[in-house]
Amino acid sequence: MSLDFSNIAPYSDEDLAPALDRLLQSTPFLAGVARLALPKTSMIWPGLARTLIRLRLSSQFKQLRTIADLQDKVAPFMSRVVNTTIEKLEISGLDALKKRPYLFISNHRDIVMDPALVNWALHSDGRETVRIAIGDNLIKQPFVEDLMRLNKSFIVRRNVSGPRELAKVVGQLSSYIGHSLLQEQQSVWIAQKEGRAKDGIDKTDPAIIKMISMAGRKHPDGVAGYLKSLQIVPVYISYEVDPCDSAKAVELWKTQAEGGYEKADSEDLENIVLGIKGQKGRVKVAFGQPIQDEDLLADPTVLAEAIDQQMMALYQPWETNLAASERIKGQNGPSKKLDERLAHCPEPAQPQLLATYAAPEQS
Repeated sequence: MSLDFSNIAPYSDEDLAPALDRLLQSTPFLAGVARLALPKTSMIWPGLARTLIRLRLSSQFKQLRTIADLQDKVAPFMSRVVNTTIEKLEISGLDALKKRPYLFISNHRDIVMDPALVNWALHSDGRETVRIAIGDNLIKQPFVEDLMRLNKSFIVRRNVSGPRELAKVVGQLSSYIGHSLLQEQQSVWIAQKEGRAKDGIDKTDPAIIKMISMAGRKHPDGVAGYLKSLQIVPVYISYEVDPCDSAKAVELWKTQAEGGYEKADSEDLENIVLGIKGQKGRVKVAFGQPIQDEDLLADPTVLAEAIDQQMMALYQPWETNLAASERIKGQNGPSKKLDERLAHCPEPAQPQLLATYAAPEQS
């Protein structure tokens, strides 16, 4: 019996035209694109900016017939982002991987840029891009789901009630990941834990491994054999500068000081735009090796630790990380870039910002 993944899977070519039409009618989507493409006009004449963007996109959308066409259109935009917001992009480890599907498990610092940079590395090497796991907590407005699913994202349903519904949702997600890799031969990107590591601590949650493993319970070679067939590859993305660092630090500070933090409806979208547009300094995307030892694969906690060990070996320390770590220890820790980030952060939240940059050095 075939499983139905239509409510979570990336859009197919048949879904393309209706989704593009919905985007052209979405005022929040047009406003967001206008802020990226026409920032000055968007501030002074927001209505005009949206109209200009709608006309521009309508002309471009008419040329699209398949999801592959859309990906080809996205590539030049991503090229501009890399060239204008990253001083130097280094990619390592990819040449040691065969051209086949992998389950890439990555650290997670930026909503869009993490999987986008993995995709950029794969695309630049003539490989298929990944299908991206994205939480439904980010989908506050319908256009966001359309945008994500058009860009090969599949939805992780988190807003569920009751253990029976949760088991159904988790089972479907696990089956879809296996189906994508083994039946459809499409690589998958998933973060090592739920949500971004706002505190800078990159630690794989064994619950993620348990979810992935569910679809392998009836595998003839057992769960370990099933996970071996998925070809799990750790990936670590090292940013010298995080454009969203102040926003994360403020959230951590307020959570600590006030016992909680209520996120505005537009906040995730603002972080997406800031993460794309903001300066990132130097960046390294480092691919690890497939984990094939069944002794490691047999236990979720042990496998999570094995992923973390590879990630720490892949981590690239930048001057911002080293200086933040030294300053926490009471040393000088000179870094012009770190000073600039602190200057843009509210003073009460600056200790959280320092701790976030220092965290990989402290682990």
